[in-house]
Amino acid sequence: MDDFMLDLAMTPRIRKTLMMSAGLVVLAALILFSFGPFSVGAIESRLAAGAREALDGRGHDWASVRMDGQRAILTGAAPDNEAREDAIATVLASTWSGGVVAGGVTRVTDETIEARLQSGFVFRADVAINGRVLIRGDATDAGARDAIARYADANFPGGADTDLTLVPGGSRSPDWEEAAKRLLGQLARLDRGALVLRGEQGALVGDASNPQIAQSVTQTLQAMPEPFRAATVITPSGAPAEVRVEDVAACSAVILAAQGTETLRFERAGATPSPFTSVALRRVGRMFATCPDSAGLTVSIRRDPSSAELDAARITAVSALVSNLTADDPRISVVLVDRQDAAISFAISTLEG
Repeated sequence: MDDFMLDLAMTPRIRKTLMMSAGLVVLAALILFSFGPFSVGAIESRLAAGAREALDGRGHDWASVRMDGQRAILTGAAPDNEAREDAIATVLASTWSGGVVAGGVTRVTDETIEARLQSGFVFRADVAINGRVLIRGDATDAGARDAIARYADANFPGGADTDLTLVPGGSRSPDWEEAAKRLLGQLARLDRGALVLRGEQGALVGDASNPQIAQSVTQTLQAMPEPFRAATVITPSGAPAEVRVEDVAACSAVILAAQGTETLRFERAGATPSPFTSVALRRVGRMFATCPDSAGLTVSIRRDPSSAELDAARITAVSALVSNLTADDPRISVVLVDRQDAAISFAISTLEG
């Protein structure tokens, strides 16, 4: 009976008023959670700011963090595993641990890399005259080192001479191992050549027996495992080179591959580069000619404190060799430096303007 009387009292006008009120409440809630202090964007900003402050307080200036809802994404080049783990724990504890309802950081996605994968970490391979590949540099872990040695032995007719140093605190990185193998597999298809993998940037330079192989190698290396990429300068017999050097980082990797592994030097107390150094300087000049216009090449020569005349003669000799194809290229500079380990070194930079 009471329900019946209530229905009678609920006139169309009252129903309409109640429905409008409910709609206003829903609209207010939508505005609050879309644009107010409880909106997704506001919560993400607050959590990100708190995480950055916590990271700075722990001295993790190498780390960056962004938010996807309540999930924190940690990036950067970690000095070691201990620093990475502490950074993850710091972000997770940077706000109250209330879960989804309370609005804190619920989990951390680790997208950091080893610092030596970003700079200083270099893996390279050079094919000797007898078809044997010489592999030097760094490896992420013992498993990758051994797998690369087996892969090279199986794919190069002369076998492999592998000497890789393990990264201190390194951990297994299947993508890095796959990137190194992919570069090695394409190097094995060339008559001669060299590759490097420094950080996330790889490069392969060399000579192919025909244009078809050069094109195939270049196309294959366009698809590298993320986040790695590869630049290529492959010269087929009797045809123009297949070139893929897209930016300054790629140019730097190509130059590193081209300069070889031998020590660059001058003949004893003279201005003439050694025979191997002369070949390397010409090769670097040819590779630099494939680089984008935004790249600049600086060739540094260690100054001889006893003879300015000798220094001048060395600059002339090196300039002539490096600029063999680009004699008027203002992007190339040959300079004297007071302190450096090598007699000759190369640096790639981005030109201003």
